[in-house]
Amino acid sequence: MDHAIARTFLEVVKAGSFVGAAEALNISQTAVSARIRVLEEQLERPVFVRNKAGARLTPAG
Repeated sequence: MDHAIARTFLEVVKAGSFVGAAEALNISQTAVSARIRVLEEQLERPVFVRNKAGARLTPAG
């Protein structure tokens, strides 16, 4: 796992949303989504449940 992906994952956990993580990291929400998608592909499972209220960890996360 690369450093940017790990940092993004931790920021989503901290912020509780992809938008909040994007703001904290000064990147686009699309970039956050792409990094999390790469992580989920590497792990072969979802790490977040996404909904209108934000994102929360799955048991795998």
